[in-house]
Formats: sequence, structure tokens, C-alpha cells
Amino acid sequence: MKRKAITQPLLFAVLSLLFWQCSDEKNKSAKSPAKGGALAIKEFRTQRVSTKSVERSISLTGRIIPLQRIDVVSEVQGTVMPSKKRFKEGMRFRKGETLLRLEDTKFRYNLTAQKSQFLSALILAMSDIQLDYPEAFDTWNSFLKRVKVDKPLPVLPETRNEQLRYFLASKNILNLYYGIQSSEETLRDYRIVAPFNGAITKAMVNSGDLVRPGVKVGEFIQTDTYEVKAAVAASDLPMLKVGQQVQLYARNIKKEVTGTIKRIGQSVDVSTQAVAIFLEVSDVDLKEGMYLEGGVQVGGFEDAYEIPKEILSRDNHVLVIRDSTVVAKPVTLLELNSKSAVVQGLSSGDLLIIDEVTDPIQGLRAIAKK
Repeated sequence: MKRKAITQPLLFAVLSLLFWQCSDEKNKSAKSPAKGGALAIKEFRTQRVSTKSVERSISLTGRIIPLQRIDVVSEVQGTVMPSKKRFKEGMRFRKGETLLRLEDTKFRYNLTAQKSQFLSALILAMSDIQLDYPEAFDTWNSFLKRVKVDKPLPVLPETRNEQLRYFLASKNILNLYYGIQSSEETLRDYRIVAPFNGAITKAMVNSGDLVRPGVKVGEFIQTDTYEVKAAVAASDLPMLKVGQQVQLYARNIKKEVTGTIKRIGQSVDVSTQAVAIFLEVSDVDLKEGMYLEGGVQVGGFEDAYEIPKEILSRDNHVLVIRDSTVVAKPVTLLELNSKSAVVQGLSSGDLLIIDEVTDPIQGLRAIAKK
């Protein structure tokens, strides 16, 4: 009985001590919240929203291509002659300037011989013309005086008299005349001229090289006007028209240029649902192959706000601070650009979080960074 009486008070004392320790720990936990718990407050960069009418634009990106490109091909055979402006890649030429000149001395001698033969035949025929066709003598005599062996032939007089035409044909005059005209055209082929203002992009011959007919010797492109091929969504086509001007930017040279829509494609790309449009641009600093980017202003969005692209979630929500708490707010995406997005659904006065976040923070206590 005595042992039992001693054990009971001792057990009671131990239980009381344990209860007191547990209560003390609980009170400490309540007074000292865990680090990062619900009472923790985090700072974020923010913007105070002010909705307004945001201009709408259709983004364009395209590569510069020459408006005109030709293969330089010789129609005759000859040796490339030296010139002050060499036929080399990068050399610029104005319209009408000589790109290449081929040796034509032998051909010129042959042409001179043809003209001498024609002149002799015409002189012999003049006495018969004076006797048999006196009404045409003055016309043909004037023509004869204008024929020079070192100059292009003058225009052949019009012959309405059928008998006179037969006579001229029988004397081989007409055949000689048109043969010389053909040779004069061929002589012009020994000099290849620039059909427009441009530059050589490929040169395959040097001075002294033999050029054969029909062989490509280089490439020449127009440089004062270029073309840009871009693609736009088929749904945006009604807002575009031929003649519309577009502001474009060339990052390579950090320069803005104005383009004009010249053509709009008539087919839709099956994979992208886009339509090609072609713009014409002119600037001395532009080069083939450069990329231009820009946009066409086509109106605006009312009660909208432009936000950084990266803060828009996949399900079209943004984060705002409301009553010192992070809240996800749904928005309607109107336009997505390279760096920003235009949305509706925000209210003027909303405190928008513009920090990019990857972890869930809804419900977190938060304030705006100062």
C-alpha cells in the first residue's frame, strides 16, 4: 500500500511537466511564424494600369531582293577589252554605261566593206533611176549623199512605185541595205551596256578573256530600287491595299525606310495560312539579303493596355496586387507582338505585376517595389 501511494503522486508530477512543456512550445510557435509563411510579404515591380485606345498594327518581316536581276550574256564572240571601270563584283554602273566591251575591229572592217559595196551598187543604179524614174531621182540622190561608210546607214527612202522597187531589188540594193542594218545591230552587241542603274553581283571574266556567244559572264542587279517579300495572315488582308505605305526598319544599318505595297498575292499558304505581299523600297544604304521589319497601322483597340509579352500566362491571365495580395486576373488577348501584347480586361488603377515569375504566387502577401 505504501509503494502505491508514493508512485501515484510521482506519475502525476511527470505528466504535469510534459503538459507544461508542450503548451510552452505551442505558444512559441504561435508567436514566431515560420519563415516564408502566410504572413511573409514580397516586393514586385509593378505598373499602375491606365486603359486607353491602343494603336493596332500588322507586323511585317521580309528580306530584300533586287527588283530586277539579269544574267550578263554576250551574243557575239570576242576578247574582253580593258576599261576604266572594270567589270568586277560590287562595281556600280548607271543606265547606259558600258559593262563590257569586246574587241570588234575585224567586224567593223567587214561592215565598212559591206557599206562600200552598197555605195557602189547604188551609184551604178542612179543613172537608170534618172532616166526611167526621174520623179524619184532627187530623193535617191539625197539619200546617196548621206551614205557614209563610217556612220550608220540613213533610213531608206519610201518607194511607192512598184516598178522602181523591182528595179532596186534586181540591182541587189535592197538586199545589201538590210544586210548592213543587220550587221550594224550585231556591232552593237560588242558593247554590253547597263539596262538600269545597278551593280555587278557576279563577274566571271577578266580583261583579255575570250567570250563565246550565249555564255553567261556575270550578274547585274538594280540597286536604286528593291523589293521586300513579306507574309501576313489571311485575316489581315482586308486592311491592306496596293499603294499603302509602310514604315520599315533595317537593323543591320539601324535605319528606317518607307516601303510601298506594290503587289498582294492571290493564294494562301496551306501550312501558315499567310499571304505574300511585295513592297518596294528605295535607299542607297540597302543591300540585297538584308531583313526589314515594320508594321502597318490599321486602327486601334479601345479600353486596352499594352503589357510585356512574358508576363502573360498560357491561359491568358496576368497577376495584379489587390489588397496587398497577389491575384490572377483573366484578360483577352487582342494582339501579340515580338516584345509586347495588347490585352483587354484590365481596369484603370489595377496594380499590375511586371516581374516575370515562374512559381505559383497567387495568394501571396505582396507590395509594389519603391
